[in-house]
Amino acid sequence: MNFEIKSSDIVKQKTDCLVLSIWQGKTQSQQVQDFDQLTNNTIANLITAGDFSGKLGETLVLYNVANIAAKKVLLVGFGERKSNPIENVDKIAKSIANLLTLLNSKQLVISLAHLNKTNSYGFVKRFVETMTYHSYRFDEFQSTKAPVIKTENIQFSIVDKTLIAPAELGLKHGLAVANAVSATRTLANQPSNVCNAQFLADKAKELNQHFNTLKISYYDEKALAKLGMNAYLAVGQGSQNESIMTVIEYQGAKDKNAAPIVLVGKGLTFDSGGISIKPAAGMDEMKYDMCGAATVYGVMQAVAELNLPINVVGVMAGCENMPGTGAYRPGDILTTMSGKTVEVINTDAEGRLVLCDVLTFVERFKPEAVIDIATLTGACIVALGHHYTGVMGNHSQLVDQLLTASNQANDKAWQLPLDNDFQEQIKSTCADIMNSSGRDGGTITAACFLSHFTHNYHWAHLDIAGTAWVSGGKKGATGRPVAMLIQYLLEQSR
Repeated sequence: MNFEIKSSDIVKQKTDCLVLSIWQGKTQSQQVQDFDQLTNNTIANLITAGDFSGKLGETLVLYNVANIAAKKVLLVGFGERKSNPIENVDKIAKSIANLLTLLNSKQLVISLAHLNKTNSYGFVKRFVETMTYHSYRFDEFQSTKAPVIKTENIQFSIVDKTLIAPAELGLKHGLAVANAVSATRTLANQPSNVCNAQFLADKAKELNQHFNTLKISYYDEKALAKLGMNAYLAVGQGSQNESIMTVIEYQGAKDKNAAPIVLVGKGLTFDSGGISIKPAAGMDEMKYDMCGAATVYGVMQAVAELNLPINVVGVMAGCENMPGTGAYRPGDILTTMSGKTVEVINTDAEGRLVLCDVLTFVERFKPEAVIDIATLTGACIVALGHHYTGVMGNHSQLVDQLLTASNQANDKAWQLPLDNDFQEQIKSTCADIMNSSGRDGGTITAACFLSHFTHNYHWAHLDIAGTAWVSGGKKGATGRPVAMLIQYLLEQSR
């Protein structure tokens, strides 16, 4: 869909469908009053008769409205007039998106008469993000496709011309986020017999073809071995698919040597658990264990699309954990790239083994900050459900910045503690540390493990095990926490 912003007389504008925002109650915007004056009080009569109330998210389609150039009119309830439109935008945009197939309209003109200086940027940004999210389809492997959404163009009509500039900035940022979330979801939704580490590398190559501001480099198993990334390599030993680390570099700062922000994404394209094999129920969802890498892919796409004036490095740590004849075992002791040794207690605690070597590798970039994104622990779902991404780190300002970005982007996150009391749980009797300490505080002890490899820079860890995908009848990737990370990077660009 193409989005644009214009200042126009909505009643005279020829379009397939005009979308009018209706407040709950009898007091309406001047645009709605003008509409009613031309149409013999159509909306006022509907409200008086109780056929439409303006309740948040309520919709009603009107056909062949007299004296209106549009072929049809969609009324959308915006809730109480005193409410903040930005707080309601998700429900409003979702209501419209869910009707797109029924409306069968190539062009929509959406009246945004309620905007003001404080909400024009945020409302338009979130509207585009939400509408695109709920219009998303993944039917690449289905012989019977979902009904086609015929909407090609959506025009936002804004009365006050002084609000167009901030609305256009909101549109620009919203489209970048929407495109990145869609790209992340599509990559994460791929089945594991299609998406392996090589596939991730190929996707980065495609991204480079669209954006020449990106530099791509690849590290196959031979290169990983040369670097001493033995923990990373151990995880993939049981798979026929080669482990490949893909690095995406973007230099947008005026000072090309400025310290970059580094994003590290766990890319387990399938996690069987290895020798410590997972139960069969729900194992199909372990194709989503690469959602951290998919997030990095989407965010780097947005960074390039927006030409942000900062330096950013994204790492997709591609790997597959299988119980093959060469698989690593519980009891093995691995020497990481840092030189620290790890006793393997559970081969299903594999993500931290991949990440620890990558977190050592990225020291070479002399980063301003490092953020890793990983579907790391089921314990995070126990702690925070499927609502909040868990955030931990060794630098309070970085953690605070991510939490602020999560609130601004409506991409919920919550900080969990990270202190030395938990470090005791991962001490080993025969190595420096062990990779699993049981259920108690599992999300935190996993972050404690990673913290051993992040002493030389500011670091934050995002555990997205509960937020990266949904299960059941609507199974699929969510694209979280792409919006949070893009908001964070936007703030660092100001």
